[in-house]
Amino acid sequence: MGLSRWTVSRVINGHSGVRAETVARVRQAMEELGYEPNAFARGLRGGKTGIVGICFQELDNPILTRKAGLLQAAFRERGYRAMIELTNGDRERETEAIRIFMGLRVEGIVLLGSSLSDEDSQPLAQVPLVWVDPEKKVSGEQISVDRAYSMKLVLEHLHGLGHRRFAVLGIDPENPYGAFRWPAFLQYAKELNIYLAKDVTILYQSGRMDHTYDYGREMADQLLAESSTMPTAVVALNDRVAIGAINRFREAGLRVPDDISIAGYDNLDISGHFRPTLTTVDQHESDLMQMACDALIDRIEGGKEVTQPRLVRPLLVTRNSTGPVPKR
Repeated sequence: MGLSRWTVSRVINGHSGVRAETVARVRQAMEELGYEPNAFARGLRGGKTGIVGICFQELDNPILTRKAGLLQAAFRERGYRAMIELTNGDRERETEAIRIFMGLRVEGIVLLGSSLSDEDSQPLAQVPLVWVDPEKKVSGEQISVDRAYSMKLVLEHLHGLGHRRFAVLGIDPENPYGAFRWPAFLQYAKELNIYLAKDVTILYQSGRMDHTYDYGREMADQLLAESSTMPTAVVALNDRVAIGAINRFREAGLRVPDDISIAGYDNLDISGHFRPTLTTVDQHESDLMQMACDALIDRIEGGKEVTQPRLVRPLLVTRNSTGPVPKR
């Protein structure tokens, strides 16, 4: 190539002061030779690794799997590689994951659905850190879905269709995400003159974390067994719970939405293909993940921390599972 080892090293390690033509020559040669710099070795020498760490609680939930793919793709588009650790909601595993990331010299960390507090993470993470949908109130850079607003969308939609008797399936006020939605449900129900004591049936299994189709069936079965007067509309924790409930209602001879309406949450792919197609809340997860990626890279590249929490407003996708209140 006719270049010194020093010049080639400067190009590989991303240092400035090298002519654009020289950079292009070195990168072309690297591509032809299949050479990939050792990011960890660069980190040990104090150079940039181009690696970020991401913690997810789990990927069994389809919406989290989708978020993982979107976030990884967003970082790749910006020239970073993402390393993912799964914690299963275990705080000790999450703190250990942060230690591992730090040992690997990552340039920044995203904690998605974290159960940690500021006090847990700050002594460990000595790099830029972005929280996405944290379970607790934190003071650092934070981006979340506006789950309270989603309850407004769902209730106003159902109330506008004439529904006045509701069931809420699977939303546990003690569950971190239920804790965001339940106070909002109470607030907007009150504004719409929906009275909790006489108009709302609340069913959930305290502490349960597998929010699956089977969970929806179980909640619907309990509703059918215990309700002397069935509600006309159901607000479900997520799309899987909603679809499980619809299948159980069908077995009991109820038609959706002719006899009972139901709304889900997450806008999974299946929600537009299931019959009836499912009214659901779209989290705008692509926007959420892009914001998280951009926020972390901005911090890595010298930007200031944004301490004001940022909210992504969801969208209600109305489909065939909700309709006018049935005439009885």
